[in-house]
Amino acid sequence: MGLLNLGHSVRDRLSNTLLAHTNELFVLFSRFIKQGKGMLQPHQLLAEYKDVIPEADHENLKDGVFEDVLKAAQEAIVLPPWVALAIRPRHGVWQYVRVNVSELTMQELTVAKYLQFKEELAKRWVF
Repeated sequence: MGLLNLGHSVRDRLSNTLLAHTNELFVLFSRFIKQGKGMLQPHQLLAEYKDVIPEADHENLKDGVFEDVLKAAQEAIVLPPWVALAIRPRHGVWQYVRVNVSELTMQELTVAKYLQFKEELAKRWVF
């Protein structure tokens, strides 16, 4: 079942995937943080996914929702230990989550909370 057909929230489905594939996703999210960039664009997210996750594990992760989430992600905001994702599963629909990379826990964010998180990144980059 793809992201476009979700009956459950992205948070619930992604939480299940995090539990099922802890090691692989810990390595990937840790890599996002090690990039040292505050924002990652869709092509960067997918490139890291392809570089870090072995091809054999791509099939396993397709069974969850993770690959669909990455393909629908428009950006990632990285403020260690958090990585927040702006996900656009279809036109006019946005969902926001953030993952605590240290604990591999997830929170669903409102638009306001996501923008506040993004604002925090902007504050850190001001000299």
